[in-house]
Formats: sequence, C-alpha cells, structure tokens
Amino acid sequence: MHSTPTMIFHAPYPMEQNPTAASRLRPLRMRRAFAEIGYHVIDMSGTTPERRRKLAALRRELQQGMKPEFFYSENSTQPNVFATSVKSGFAPMLDNAILSLVRRHGIPSGVFYRDIYWKFAHAPAKTVIGKLSPFFHRLDMRGYLRNNVHFFLPSEGMATYLNLPNDATFSALPPAGDSGRTMPLPTGPLRLFYVGGLGGHYRLDALFAALKQEPSIELELVTRPEQWKAALAQDSSLGSDQIHVHHLNSSELDPLYADTHIGILAVEPSDYRKFAAPAKLFEYISRGRPVLVTAGTEAARIVNKLDAGWQVNYGIADIAQILTFLKAHPEDVKQKARNARIAAQTNTWRDRARSVAEVLTESK
Repeated sequence: MHSTPTMIFHAPYPMEQNPTAASRLRPLRMRRAFAEIGYHVIDMSGTTPERRRKLAALRRELQQGMKPEFFYSENSTQPNVFATSVKSGFAPMLDNAILSLVRRHGIPSGVFYRDIYWKFAHAPAKTVIGKLSPFFHRLDMRGYLRNNVHFFLPSEGMATYLNLPNDATFSALPPAGDSGRTMPLPTGPLRLFYVGGLGGHYRLDALFAALKQEPSIELELVTRPEQWKAALAQDSSLGSDQIHVHHLNSSELDPLYADTHIGILAVEPSDYRKFAAPAKLFEYISRGRPVLVTAGTEAARIVNKLDAGWQVNYGIADIAQILTFLKAHPEDVKQKARNARIAAQTNTWRDRARSVAEVLTESK
C-alpha cells in the first residue's frame, strides 16, 4: 500500500518518449504532471496485451483494498480499439472493461475527449479502419456515458458538438506548457514560428501569400515531410528563402523558439476551429512567445483573454497589414511577449493535473 495518494492513468496506446504529434505529447505530459503534484500513478497505458495484463493486476489490487483517488484517461483521435496496432490483438471492449471495473469500485473517473475530427470528415473514408471508425467512436461514447465519466474537453464549446445528454458532466481542460521554459526574445528582424500540420484543419495559404508582401520577415516552419511535399506540390512559391522548413520532434524545437518572435496560428477558420484549442498555442506561450491567431476561433478567445497576441481576419490583405504593423512596432511584440511569459506561469501541465484532481475528488 502507498502512503501517498494514488490515481489511475489510462491511455489506449503506449506512451512515446519523443512524440512528433501533439496528440501523443499531451498524455505523456499529463502522466508526468500527476506524479509531480504528489500522486502515485498506476499506469494503464500500453498495447492491447499490456492493457489486458494491467487490467488483471488492477482487479487484484482493488480486491485487496487499494483505494485510488480517481481515474483519468486520455483518449485517442482514433477510436480506442484502433489507437494501437490491432495486430497485437482486437479488443473493442477492453477499455470499457477497465472503466466498468473502476466504476464498480466507486472510483470517480474522467476522460479527456481529445477531438471530434470524425464528425467533420469532408470526404468518405477510403480505408476499412476509416469506414469502421464512426461506429467504434459511438461505441466508445456509449461506454463513457454508461460508466458516468466526467468529460474533460479542450474547450466548453466542444460540448455542443458532442451532443452530450443533460445529465453528463463536463469542463474545459485545454492544453498547457512546461514550466520554466520561457526565453527572451531574440534581436534582429521579425521572425515567425509555426509547428504543426499543413492542409485540412491547418490551412495557412493566406499567411504564406501575405509573407511575400514583407520580404524581410522570415518563417521557421516545422511540419512532417509528407505534408510539406504536398503543400509544395500545390504551391511551388513556398520554396522561397523566407520559409525555412524543418522536420523535428518535440524535444528539438527550443533553438527555433529562441530564434523567433511570434508563434503562428493564423489558420483558415472553420466550425472545428470554434472549439479547438491547439496544443501549439500553449507551447508558444510556455516559451514566452505571443501568438498571431485567426479571429473567431477558440484560440483567439484564449489569446485575447491572456492579452498574449493579436487576432486577425483570415485574408491576405489583413494578415499582410498586421505583419507590417508588427515589423514597425517591436515594442508591441515585446509587451505581448511579457504577457505570454506571465500567462505561462499559470498554464502548466501541473496546473491541468491539479484541475483534474479537484474536479474528480470533489465528485466523490
């Protein structure tokens, strides 16, 4: 038995130590944060065989009298059954069995419901998994509701799109950043930084076009090789000297942050952007970088609340105009950077872990 409080951390996939995707970085940070705020963490992540073994071990420990404070799960963009390779086993009810065990022992539970890309699909799925995914997403949701989980969402606005029943409980749990990572702004001409996907929900066409009107402003762009190749094939002018492309993982970005002034989230608006809270927003803020965001998005609401950046209408002329302004007013960039550094102090992963603990232990 542990004298320190215990919590159960679950994810339907193995943890990656240096993930390239934000969807895999968040659970890693949250698991670590629970330990850092003083919890003994029982880890229920892993491949299908690993989670089966951990379920059996958890059942034994609960029968022997272990009393965890709460259960917290980080779900996947994919349905739980497809979150890790099905080659190691196909177990569509495994994660529901874990939840059911927790509920029977009276342990309050919460799940971070990552996103609902699957409800915003623009074209029919081409793969078998893609065609089956909506069914299994709905199956996961039924399991969550049956087991009375508290839904943690990127923003409260997402609840509208989830169509949760009236008796379901939810709260916002946006991404965060690591503490102690802020850095001073560099000297020299204005440099922008973007990390993330291209195309789909991350269209930056207007920004790329606006950059051409300010040749002295450069952009450090981190994305996956295949997405950059696809973007370059559509617009060969992206190969200009203003855009410096990198293919790096999350642990390799600090030199680029140190060399840039402003984080970019000036993506094309959509219904999805009205509630999405991108992880990169808080990654920028945690480095003390103010953010240029598209008006009308959840990211813009957060940036305005923190006074840590600027919102702009998505359009070439509007973005070019604000880039010209920022180039001519470095003092404004410095002020917003100061605000970002202040915001970084209270938007850490430890803060998010404490919020989870408060919500779930109050529900006992």
